[in-house]
Amino acid sequence: QPVTVTTQPVYETTNYGSAVTPFYTTLALWVGAIILVSLMKVKVVPKGSYQNAKDYELFFGRYILFFLLGQLQSLICVYGDLNLLGVQCHEPGKLYLLGAVTSFTFTLMIYTLTISFGDIGKAFAVVIMVIQIAGSSGTYPIELLPDIFQAIYRYFPFPYAINAMRETISGMYENDYSIYMGQLLIFAVASLRSHSWLSHRLAVLLPLPAEIGSASGRERV
Repeated sequence: QPVTVTTQPVYETTNYGSAVTPFYTTLALWVGAIILVSLMKVKVVPKGSYQNAKDYELFFGRYILFFLLGQLQSLICVYGDLNLLGVQCHEPGKLYLLGAVTSFTFTLMIYTLTISFGDIGKAFAVVIMVIQIAGSSGTYPIELLPDIFQAIYRYFPFPYAINAMRETISGMYENDYSIYMGQLLIFAVASLRSHSWLSHRLAVLLPLPAEIGSASGRERV
């Protein structure tokens, strides 16, 4: 043969299932967070000894339950990826850590939306999910997607969680894992900072009943 070709894989992914694991794991954690706020009420009505509780105490006092359940969801998802589905993973420990951080960010974002906007916040979380399914570069490179997605995808959390998971699955490149992790946590910080501002502005524009989501008359956990 006049020409000999030698192929040297770089950051090789063994199969398609492993390649799409970051997208579907990220999606599962977001859906799990939406289910949590749908099954349990997020607002605490100050009664008895809680009447003098500060806003942040009510906020975090209730959120801790969502945080713990979100961490359990993350643990189950990552364990299933590694031990039940058998996906490729070069850094299992970092994948568990990323799953925990991703779940924390998602549960905090969706909890903040729901406690600020009620059912409108839940609907907004679903809209965000639909946009990210189509345009987060989870299944196709962002360069192949329509221009609108290329313009807005960086303002959503999915791409950073997905890219960080790709680092753990296909191999680490310099400090990209830490960079993506930091970018993902920006959304958690933004959620904390925006809660008071959003709730006050919405109260002026669209007053909500004191107990969001109780119109059906059924008591939730």
